[in-house]
Amino acid sequence: MDEKKLSMFPCAHCKESGTCAQGKDGASCNVCVKRNELRGKEHFGLACGICGGLGLAEPFTDRLNKRFPAIMAILVVFSLMFIVSVAAFINNQHFSEILAFSGTLIGTVISYFYSNSNKMKAS
Repeated sequence: MDEKKLSMFPCAHCKESGTCAQGKDGASCNVCVKRNELRGKEHFGLACGICGGLGLAEPFTDRLNKRFPAIMAILVVFSLMFIVSVAAFINNQHFSEILAFSGTLIGTVISYFYSNSNKMKAS
């Protein structure tokens, strides 16, 4: 089984300090001002909008790869529940087969996400 590792890299935007000073005369840049939802001209010492003030940034592809299985599982579970509900509502003649297939698949997905072997390990 592959281990999920937390891959954090030094943030080049804030130079690992966690505060943005990329604007004019050491002020925070416009991107960080917008991410902190502020208005006005000059702001100093705002949390870096790239790393969230941590000084370490996680690549977007890593975040996407970690979220995809959970999003896919949610879509599968809710679509199967919808199919079972529709089959029950219209009194489908194959309802028992649909329910058996859906119940097994939903149980497998839920047990995967609640098992201890799926926990993320930081390194």
